[in-house]
Amino acid sequence: MSPRSWPPDSRNAKHRNFAEITNYLPVTLFLIIVSAVVAALTMAGRDADKADALFLASQRKAHELNAIAEEYDNLIELKYGGSNEGTEPPAQLSPEQEKKIAELSVVLANQQNRTSDPLVDVKKGQVWRLATPMFLHFSLMHIVFNMMWLWQFGVVLETRFHSPRFLALVLAVAVLSNVAEGFFSGTYFGGMSGVNYGLFGFLLLRSKLHPSPEFELSPRVIALMLIWLVVCFTGAVGPVANAAHLVGFLSGGAFGVANAFMSGGWGILKRRARFRTALATSANCLHRCHRCEKTERSDPDMDFFVSALDQQEYCRDHVPEHSD
Repeated sequence: MSPRSWPPDSRNAKHRNFAEITNYLPVTLFLIIVSAVVAALTMAGRDADKADALFLASQRKAHELNAIAEEYDNLIELKYGGSNEGTEPPAQLSPEQEKKIAELSVVLANQQNRTSDPLVDVKKGQVWRLATPMFLHFSLMHIVFNMMWLWQFGVVLETRFHSPRFLALVLAVAVLSNVAEGFFSGTYFGGMSGVNYGLFGFLLLRSKLHPSPEFELSPRVIALMLIWLVVCFTGAVGPVANAAHLVGFLSGGAFGVANAFMSGGWGILKRRARFRTALATSANCLHRCHRCEKTERSDPDMDFFVSALDQQEYCRDHVPEHSD
């Protein structure tokens, strides 16, 4: 594989032409295009037959089970009557109706696992269902906002980590967030938001712990994503896949921490701990930036480096090797 010619700042990708984008962002574009096509073909999820294969578990069978349960309840109510005042007395059922009650009770007993086990179809070999709910969207606003955030995070991560590793991250977060949502609220859900929160968590935690993160999220993006996460849990915006959001964020953050630690992030934490200890026991500064004069007293989390050019100590922002 030939080395990539794009600059280290992955955000410059947004200024490239379409040919370069398709070359460097195939996974991000694939996810966006497939999500748009699925939304169009399924009428934003309203065409149950066309969307059925993409849910965590078949919704067609779930609807059939609901119809069977409704018919069974009607027969039972007819047989035993209501308990409230003014209801009709119990009716005498025909032998055919009694037989129907027995048959429906057996069907409901055999199908009970479908409502309690969201992985019932996955266990039958339909493993694609673990990831495909991320392609389902149920309104124009739903898909527009999800694709906007996917593009924002995908441009940074895919150009930095290359497509195979980025795809692995997307699939891992999708599977974990989808399974969590399935157990938390059932299998009728969809959307890329669980993946988006996973990418957000990865970027947020990695940038805090990596010795040389190369990119950082703006405070505005961090605040917006975290506020929206909390607002969704209040129920103020209607039904939302909250478990997918939360587990996506936590799993993506865990992957970000692991990536940072594998690159020396653990050393960063230990050095910061030593800084705080030194601040509490000494009046003298341990480090000082040669350019801006800031010390660890200015910011206990500030990292300092010795430049190979002049052997002077600099903060991260002013190391000569990092200057343009």
